[in-house]
Amino acid sequence: MSAPRFSKAAVALSVGALGVVFGDIGTSPLYALRESLAGEHNLAVSEANVLGILSLIFWSLIIVISIKYLAIVMRADNDGEGGILALVALLTAPVRSRRFLVLLGLFGTALLYGDGMITPAISVLSAVEGLEIAVPSVHRLILPIVAVILIVLFSIQSHGTHVIGRLFGPVMIVWFSIIAILGIGPILGEPSVVRALNPMYAAEFFAHNGGRGFLVLGSVFLVVTGGEALYADMGHFGRTPIKFAWFTLVLPALVLNYFGQGALLLGEPEAIDNPFFHLAPAWAQLPLTILATSATIIASQALISGAFSLTAQAIHLGYLPRMRMIQTSAHHRGQVYVPAINWFLLVACLGLVFAFRSSTGLAGAYGVAVTVTMVITTLLVASVARNRWKWSATRTTLVIIPLLVVDTAFVVANVFKIPSGGWFPLLVGVAGFTIFTTWRTGRRLLAVQIETRGLTVERFLSDLETNPPSRHPGTGVYLHSHRGRVPPALLTNLRHNDSLHETVVFVSVVMNESPHVLPAARVNVTHHALGFHELTMEYGFMDEPTLASDLATFDIDGLDFDPERTTYFLGRERVAVTDRPGMVQWREHLFAFLNRNSGDPTAFFGLPSERSIDIGTHVDI
Repeated sequence: MSAPRFSKAAVALSVGALGVVFGDIGTSPLYALRESLAGEHNLAVSEANVLGILSLIFWSLIIVISIKYLAIVMRADNDGEGGILALVALLTAPVRSRRFLVLLGLFGTALLYGDGMITPAISVLSAVEGLEIAVPSVHRLILPIVAVILIVLFSIQSHGTHVIGRLFGPVMIVWFSIIAILGIGPILGEPSVVRALNPMYAAEFFAHNGGRGFLVLGSVFLVVTGGEALYADMGHFGRTPIKFAWFTLVLPALVLNYFGQGALLLGEPEAIDNPFFHLAPAWAQLPLTILATSATIIASQALISGAFSLTAQAIHLGYLPRMRMIQTSAHHRGQVYVPAINWFLLVACLGLVFAFRSSTGLAGAYGVAVTVTMVITTLLVASVARNRWKWSATRTTLVIIPLLVVDTAFVVANVFKIPSGGWFPLLVGVAGFTIFTTWRTGRRLLAVQIETRGLTVERFLSDLETNPPSRHPGTGVYLHSHRGRVPPALLTNLRHNDSLHETVVFVSVVMNESPHVLPAARVNVTHHALGFHELTMEYGFMDEPTLASDLATFDIDGLDFDPERTTYFLGRERVAVTDRPGMVQWREHLFAFLNRNSGDPTAFFGLPSERSIDIGTHVDI
């Protein structure tokens, strides 16, 4: 990596990435090794088991994070954006295959919301539980302390990931440095632990423990649970800073700490109750707990930021109704804050904390959803590699099949967690998938109804020449999604007022499957007679539509969007559920509910509220 390519700004982004992207993976040492040995499987803390699990942990980090995500999946960036929806937008498979893969991608996206609820809860709980080692009497205060920390965490999200990253990044540098130092001492005292780098110890672990050993993969998986969030947050910081941070600091620190815990257990098997905190001397327990709590607060940030990014993508790609979104950085358009999602995640996290009451309890719910998402990501990347990157069938098979084998093993091992809590993220995933598909299908049915009963622009202008209404000065802008058709809002306005502006512009906003559209390529205009014009404004799915300022900025021949002389008309469909063919009735009622509660289009499209008028249109579906 050359110095010019990795600039001072990129180093700053790497520090920010530490504060946002790597928190989840970076705090797994708090509970992953403990749960693998002393969790629900309750294995003997023997040399063979410790070395076997350490080997599984090391090779999971290498195969899943270093090879799969950093070397392969993050190549599938959509104009710099990552995440499963950005990956879906890259699909170029045949129509039938693409439809199936898109549905898979939507389900994987929905599952990530379930993971985003569990990550903050289990991360903060596992750190605060460290207080019990230093101050055993604090046990009854653990849950209230966790609740306060989560409320504070979600309350600062509106400041944006660039601010949070600058605040959290240095803390994570300290965290990774400390956990590396904590691991070095025990390794030097028990250097034989490095034998676990040999994958044969993992194979021997399975041979000795049989089916129970295989199920331990469900706990070993906890070491890589941040992988999907790492990919989803790529648009916040970029691929190069994330790779740099991983290979220079994060991976070495994790390996040293896990192996340090293993070395400690080889000499002190009784330390299995909390091997991470037993690495530190008694005088350091309280400071380490405070640092660990800070790190786990930061760990939650990866999934929270990823949820914001995925929501923005889903809205712009037409899978979710409009919500209020706030762009939090002038330099990185992928950095957004979605208030509704933020507070929804907070309520869900608090509910999980008080329902499961311990990190061990939550470990049973953790991992099921994200393992399925990782399998889906691998399948989507296989399609992108074959159809977009033009890999040969042989190359695709040799690369993807081993990754699928690893992913599938993790899924099968985690399936057994479903009765003990794994059902929760799956339930969230099914609910999210239902909302995604219902909204998409409902909008399509709505579009068909509007189009079949609407007028073409040519026929409307012909009728207008025969029966001209009165015209008044200024420009009337009508937002409409069907190019070539007259917006229902205009017909309603004309029917009631028998008057139109001198200049009438039909504006269609198109969300491209690329994350960003250059301003020079944004506008397409068609001029008609009688002062009518059709205008298409094209945005990427990570761009923020700012129609009023964009229209005023662009020099479009024959059109004047003077802010004082321009009025914006927006159609609001009032949906009525009927028994006509379409969706089943419960889905139609769900769509009608979502439509009624979708966000204000005036704010979403960046229009001045004082010069915007909503006009309702009744539509049966």
